[in-house]
Order: sequence, then structure tokens, then C-alpha cells
Amino acid sequence: MTDDLEFPRHVFDSLDADPIAYEDKIGGAIRVVEKRPAGGPITVMTSGVSLMPTDSGERVELAVEVLDGQQGAARIALGIVCDDIATNRRVPPVGAPWRNSEPFLTGTRISALMVSPSRWGASFDEVRSAEGTLVGHVRTLRMLTDAEASFASAQGWEALVTTAGSVDALLDVTREDAVAAPGLKGNAPVFLSKLHAEHPPRWITFTGRDLQSVTGLESEAYMNDSANHEVWSVDSFVARFPWVAAFVREARPGQTGLFTDASGAYVLEDD
Repeated sequence: MTDDLEFPRHVFDSLDADPIAYEDKIGGAIRVVEKRPAGGPITVMTSGVSLMPTDSGERVELAVEVLDGQQGAARIALGIVCDDIATNRRVPPVGAPWRNSEPFLTGTRISALMVSPSRWGASFDEVRSAEGTLVGHVRTLRMLTDAEASFASAQGWEALVTTAGSVDALLDVTREDAVAAPGLKGNAPVFLSKLHAEHPPRWITFTGRDLQSVTGLESEAYMNDSANHEVWSVDSFVARFPWVAAFVREARPGQTGLFTDASGAYVLEDD
């Protein structure tokens, strides 16, 4: 049996650290508290998100780990997700970064948020009733650069932590990229027209799984004929047109690069 106090009790009792309540609330309704646990970084948590309706019925509170002095960044990250829950009635998925085209923290490279397991395990991540029934979760948000988010999308959170050196290497919001964006694998497919035998690519689109390239000279009738298409590997494509390498390495899913010459410069066209 539950009494709707499981979440506030969990927020108050978790990490064996007394909560320090912030005066300003997110959206005027969501309380924010700070905890300073022994053996871990400052953790800023919400209290009240679990009362917000979601289409899935999932109930969550949110947490962000930060360095001392960067609590404002945590509030911004929490506010972004709280606004999304309120507007779209959804909770952020575990292990799937939310990426923005520009940094959301001024003067930093931080442009993505990702939910991962916490360093504390189930005792922090799971909210249970007095009888032990699972009633919800605390979702720990990670503030990432776009390169880090791209890496995590491709290889997962644990691989990101391993490559960065530790989870603590991903705390300072003023950091440079802790890892390099992985880019597409060399054997990933590139779907292109046969006009590339004589003309360079003009528009290249990264779908998230492959590249699609056209020269800009293809007519609709030409494109509708499957005989006019072929598949190369990314390695072969970059070897033939080396100036596209930066786009192939940096592009995010849904982006199209417009090339007007062989300088390597391109203009992004987001879908």
C-alpha cells in the first residue's frame, strides 16, 4: 500500500545527506534541493516532478551531479526536462541522449542531456514503498557535449565513462570534449547516384545509420530509376571525396551538408 509520500521521503532520506532546499522553485511548483553526500559530488534533486502526469504513467524525480559552484547549471538542466515533462507528458529515456544544435549553457560546450544509472545503484535509482513495491525512479541527468552525446548514442553510457576515464571526468560543465565523436564506421553504407563518377557530391545527408549523397544534377526521373543508384562504403566515399571527411565525422542524425566546392566547407541544413 502506498501513501504518496514515497517520493518526498526518498528525496529526503537518500544519499545519507540532509537536503538543502533552494528558495526558487522550477515553474513555481517543483522544489529543488541540494545534497552533499560523503564520497560523492554535489547532487541537485527535484521534489515534485513525480506528481506530474505522464502518458506512460511513469513517476520520476530528477537528479544532476555537479561541481560546487555549478549548481546553476544543474537547475537549468532540471528545468529543461521539467518543462518537457509538463508540455509533452513524457519522461527522458534511459541511455538515449537529447541533443540540441547549440549549447544550452552559455560559455560552455554542453548541448545534450542523457539519463544514465547513478553511481549509487538501486538504493538511489529506485523509489519503493514501505512494503518494498517499486513505485518509480530517480533519473540522473548527465550534461554532455555533442561529441560525448554522439559517442554515448553509438557505444553506450558505460563506454563513454570508460573512454572519458571516470564519471567524474564528465562533471565540469566548462570542460572540453571528454571524448571524440565516433563518426560513422568505415564500412557503413553510402547510397549515391552514379553521377558521382563524374561529379562531386553537393548534398550529403546523415540519416543516423548511413549517408545519402546527390550531385544536384539528378532529375526526378533519374532518381526514380533504381539502376542509377549504387552503394559505397564510407571509407570509399571519403577516399574519393576527401573534403567531405569533416562532415562525415561531425554530422548529427538528420543533418544535411551542402557543399559548393572542394574546400571542405559546408553549410548545415537540419531536417
